[in-house]
Amino acid sequence: MAGLVQPVVTVGVFDGVHVGHRFVLDHVVSAARERLVHSVVVTFARHPRALLSASAPKLITSLPHRLRLFRALGLDAAVVLPFDEAVRTMEAREFARRLFGDALHASQVVLGYNNRFGRGGKGDLELLKAVGQECGFEARELSDVCVGGNPVSSSRIREAVLEGRLGDASLMLGRPFTILGTVIHGDARGRTLGFPTANLDLHHEVRPPRGVWGCRVRADGLDAFGLVNIGVRPTLGDVPHVEGGWADRDRLEHVEVHLLDVDMDLYGRDLELEFLGKLRDEVRCDGLPALKERIALDVREFRARLARAGSR
Repeated sequence: MAGLVQPVVTVGVFDGVHVGHRFVLDHVVSAARERLVHSVVVTFARHPRALLSASAPKLITSLPHRLRLFRALGLDAAVVLPFDEAVRTMEAREFARRLFGDALHASQVVLGYNNRFGRGGKGDLELLKAVGQECGFEARELSDVCVGGNPVSSSRIREAVLEGRLGDASLMLGRPFTILGTVIHGDARGRTLGFPTANLDLHHEVRPPRGVWGCRVRADGLDAFGLVNIGVRPTLGDVPHVEGGWADRDRLEHVEVHLLDVDMDLYGRDLELEFLGKLRDEVRCDGLPALKERIALDVREFRARLARAGSR
């Protein structure tokens, strides 16, 4: 790969970029700096289970979100592979030789605990060591990371988010739980109520339960507080029936954020929302005047919480 000379490399989906992933990625960065080479993370454009099974998990972090987090951790480069039929059926030895040897010319390849690669997950540390002897790279596998006495996993974090246990999710992530969404055009209902909102496309990221949440909103050149509503907006129309599948949630639920003390054009921008606590469940109000009053009350309550916390 042009510009990269004998980098330290790791590979994985890294969904969530949680404390276990960070343990691996931090090692890659520090080992690369010691060797005066680049640090490289190889990830996939979509979750492998999207091809391997009919029930791919909901992502904690979409690809754009993961790339932002990789950059924040100091990785020099990210290689994004398509997980297609060619990758799925590639034998582990060939995958390792072609990727780590022929393409990246790695000096060290680091696997997370119990990480597997190649067709049928046959690629493990022993196979990687054998390929490394042929291609001239060192192979390492790091230990697992536990929180609360249990190994951290993306599935545990996903479950915590779905149940609204964002504190537990944050402990396993090693950072505050966030979502990343692109601002898209909505129906401007919020502006007519005096509380303009930015409607977000989450790119299939997992979201907390319905309700109104306080949040911190960050983007390039923006650091503000806001209220995010997750739900079906029952006051504005009939409440659709949601069967419980992710396709239904993505199609029927709105994710919209009202920024405090900010008036700017956000269309097309990516906003990262850090959840600071839930204010209330989603409720149906008796008409638009009541809804406007309810939102005003939410804003006052959130401002009061921020004042008590010393944020404002």
